[in-house]
Amino acid sequence: MLKITKQFAIFLFLLLFISEIYAEDDKILEAVESSARAWLNLPDSGKYAESWKNASTLFQTKKSESDWKKNMKAIRSPLGTMKSRHIATAYLATSLPDMPDGEYVIVQFYTSFEHQALALETVTTVKEQDDTWRVSEYLVE
Repeated sequence: MLKITKQFAIFLFLLLFISEIYAEDDKILEAVESSARAWLNLPDSGKYAESWKNASTLFQTKKSESDWKKNMKAIRSPLGTMKSRHIATAYLATSLPDMPDGEYVIVQFYTSFEHQALALETVTTVKEQDDTWRVSEYLVE
């Protein structure tokens, strides 16, 4: 008969609990990465107005559609066609500078463009009231 000690039982419980946490984080990361990549396809295709319309409410209140289109043309057009994009980092945050507290995931991509061999794209996503992850900030360096 196997005798389970109290410490071993606690260890098993913690192991299962941690596994559940990581499984939930993986689900969040999958949803966020999918959402970020789908959104990035819009500016990649020159669909700047559509990218604004598909961004979060927070994004839309911070910048007008016309300003967004003008800025994106200035930033993205010189880069040329997107060649490849690979996820570099992703992390969760509940508070960010100049943003209200909420659920955020910041995803950074190493991206290769036609006229820039390596760029760092930062896509900040926010979980909106409908539980959808939408872009709340975009930066390319």
